[in-house]
Amino acid sequence: MIFLNPRPSQTEMESAYQEEGYDPFQSLEKPKGIFDRAYRLARTYALAWKKRLVNKIVEPGAKILDGGCSTGEFLSVLKDKYVVEGFEPEPDAARWAGNRFGLTVHTGNLNTVSFQNDGFDLVTLWHVLEHIPELQPDVTRIHQLLRPGGKFLIAVPNVGSLDAKIYKENWVALDAPRHLWHFTLPSINSLASSTGFKIVRTGMLPLDTVYNVLLSEQLAIGTYGRIQLMKAIFRFPFAIIGSMIYGLFTGSHSSRYYILEKV
Repeated sequence: MIFLNPRPSQTEMESAYQEEGYDPFQSLEKPKGIFDRAYRLARTYALAWKKRLVNKIVEPGAKILDGGCSTGEFLSVLKDKYVVEGFEPEPDAARWAGNRFGLTVHTGNLNTVSFQNDGFDLVTLWHVLEHIPELQPDVTRIHQLLRPGGKFLIAVPNVGSLDAKIYKENWVALDAPRHLWHFTLPSINSLASSTGFKIVRTGMLPLDTVYNVLLSEQLAIGTYGRIQLMKAIFRFPFAIIGSMIYGLFTGSHSSRYYILEKV
């Protein structure tokens, strides 16, 4: 397991989530240019893809809990078919999700919100696990919340991917100090077995490679200046295509999802 050391203080963490570049309402803002419009289209596709994945995991009417649900867009596309609920640490985002979509979204986290044990068929964490300070206790708590045979769906960046190797300290998914943990298949497997789960399925997140490479290029250019622009012209397509091929043959995609089953 790779982790951030030294661990940031609570004050440092709170400050990191207040930075301009970290905005839970980004997807709701009016597009300002080509990049924003492309982001909006990609997000719409991603939500539809996530819904299709959920449809393969649980039956209609299943009870689903989404952790770190932000403004509730993922839950909003599920609510016509499932009984959905969420929690979100950011009060304004949680409130907006409830008001806009009529969702039950609790303000807080697994340690501050009371949920019934054995109450859910599926718990989802989309790019949330890497933010959790107390990893093992929180995953154990999720195990308690699931009914026998319930599923736990995780999506996380993969520190073993080719794009992580190419961009190194400029790999956007390092995201210090917000990302406290960095995962590979073996580390997720170890976490699962130590908390009462088994991995039943894993796969790639279709758009994450492009997203991670694009933002990593921006970081590299910002770090090293214009000299990186010429390199970026050649490196950008290589990094995307190479990462996809590398993931296809090794399973080490830029980001992966894991479906865990309660045992």
